[in-house]
Amino acid sequence: MIETYTQIKNLYKKRQVFRCVHDAHRHFKSELSPFYILAEKNCYPDGCVYFQWQCRLLAKQKTCFRGFSYVGKKCFNCRHFFEEKQHQYPEFKTNGESVNAFLDAFEDFEEWVDDLKTRHVPCEGRVAGVVPELYLKPNGPRDQLNMNGFLVRFDQGYLDNHLFEDAFYLSLSAMSQNQLQLREGDSVEFEARLNIDRGRFKFSASRKFQFFERGPGKALRTSDIQVALKTYTLQNKQPDKCLSCNHGILVDKGGSAAGPSRKVVCLEGVNDYRDCTISFMRPDGNNQDTCVNTQWGDNRCHHVL
Repeated sequence: MIETYTQIKNLYKKRQVFRCVHDAHRHFKSELSPFYILAEKNCYPDGCVYFQWQCRLLAKQKTCFRGFSYVGKKCFNCRHFFEEKQHQYPEFKTNGESVNAFLDAFEDFEEWVDDLKTRHVPCEGRVAGVVPELYLKPNGPRDQLNMNGFLVRFDQGYLDNHLFEDAFYLSLSAMSQNQLQLREGDSVEFEARLNIDRGRFKFSASRKFQFFERGPGKALRTSDIQVALKTYTLQNKQPDKCLSCNHGILVDKGGSAAGPSRKVVCLEGVNDYRDCTISFMRPDGNNQDTCVNTQWGDNRCHHVL
């Protein structure tokens, strides 16, 4: 069990721990979070079994007589369709750490998380950013962007007397944000309930706010984004340039048969992030899409989700 007054990392989101070459993970360069592998799918070390759809014609680079260019659900009754059984095993990337040591630490970490979930948790930290909490709802040819309050980000802080050295989030209703007027730079203490959102520490049902310092600038309100809810655009994949900009937000999209997914929304309505002129770009090693000075009100550009 984790001892009191210790420094804790979010092991759910620890990087470069697991790798899986399943086709569905190519977008993430086959690197997956411990939360996905150990908590959501529970596929380590036994792996998972799935059936890959195949076409005998397309496999031989022949033309489909129905005009299809890939195998889908409409191919099930075709004589050229067949399924190939695949068994994938996630790989543990040691990086100098044994798998048993990591699994033991992960078990202690989950015990601590389970304890936090049973009560209101004392939280303290400095606000790193406030953005609208949005979600996409299928609505004909264009998805409808809805607002569900605001999301406050802390880069690190104290959770129940532990220094949590990773980001955590506070979900606020529009009414609460209008009253509290949280903004970047605020040093605040509060109590809230913990929810784990795909490995993120996300708090709600907050109470007992106490401010130690108020940050500069203007607090974000509902009226500031009303136009953006109607003029937004969706960006291809999840470009770092957008995720590092206050106008680009990663939002959940429901209504899919495969389950919820996440899309990047541009609140400025830019059609293609590569043509964006809002931010000044500078090359940064492996990432050529580093936003350095995008402004929203008086706040500097920062990574949000």
